Amino acid sequence: MAFSKIDLRNFRCFDSLSIDLSSKSNLFYGKNGCGKTSILESIYIASSGRSFRTSNLESLIRQGSEAFNIRAYDDNTGSILEVNKAQTKPINIKINNSKVTISELARAFPSFSIDSKTFFYNDNAPEYRRKQLDRGLFIASTDYAKDWFGYFRSLKQRNSALKLGDMAQAKAYDPLLVEHGERLNILRENLITEVKKIYDEMVHGLAQENRRADIFSNIDIYLKPGFDNNTGLMENLVKTSSIDLKRKITTAGPHKADISFESKGLLIKDIFSRGEQKLLSILWSISQNIYLGRAFNLSPILLLDDLSSELDAEMLECFLPTLKYIENRFVFSNIVDPFGSKISINEQSLKKFHVEQLK
Repeated sequence: MAFSKIDLRNFRCFDSLSIDLSSKSNLFYGKNGCGKTSILESIYIASSGRSFRTSNLESLIRQGSEAFNIRAYDDNTGSILEVNKAQTKPINIKINNSKVTISELARAFPSFSIDSKTFFYNDNAPEYRRKQLDRGLFIASTDYAKDWFGYFRSLKQRNSALKLGDMAQAKAYDPLLVEHGERLNILRENLITEVKKIYDEMVHGLAQENRRADIFSNIDIYLKPGFDNNTGLMENLVKTSSIDLKRKITTAGPHKADISFESKGLLIKDIFSRGEQKLLSILWSISQNIYLGRAFNLSPILLLDDLSSELDAEMLECFLPTLKYIENRFVFSNIVDPFGSKISINEQSLKKFHVEQLK
């Protein structure tokens, strides 16, 4: 499911706001402080129960009000979502008037945010890239969720045994670790392979329109599984057992996985400018969003705040035709309208909102 309309009450700077979204691309623009990011934040909260800006949801309640309310509608299914957060009370989420958990909400109305960390995806720690990879699969695939929980439960127990110096007890968890871990690895590899196909097709199209986009061609993107995939996880656990016992932690496995982005054998973070890194991250996120929609019959919303930050004029020009490839709802913000007459609004299904005029 995906939102086609969202209503806000007493949310941040808005006392009341109603927005009808395009099924494809939606641009919110206006000067700093007008509420662009708050609109994107409300959509993220309505699909995840969390904010991408703060862990304190009470701070989102409009000053002088007792609670905020977000209502969202899906015209395709007729579903109605309502999110309420009152002072000193937990967040309350209902779909069609039935209370749901945050996990159920995330699967019913999936969304993904391209935030300041995502902009420089390659500069972040491997843990961040794993989380980005896992979140998509976790929402899309119940099988992945089962194996993820199974793997990390076994890993926790194995590490506890290692801390006690009990290698025999630690090895007792190896079969479960291998069973769940190798399935996780297969699903991760498959996602990266399929997303890379979509990415390559998109970049090929962009390069036809703007030769500057060639820089994003022929990039090697692959999973580093966290263990030697040729010999298998079990053999890796055996080989590293003495090291694990010494360090009192499991040193090999999918919990050490990473995604590598390279060009001619060099890491992207070492050769791309900040603007180039940001656009690469946007293109990869859009490709993953398209894959999740196609492979798992989802309609995941993709959110991008402050498009032109860090993008020079060349990189912004490379981005503009990207809207042709959007298959799911894309909601993004910018200080100004960067498009003007550069693309056909009807052709690209782009809907623009001047936020200062919405109030």
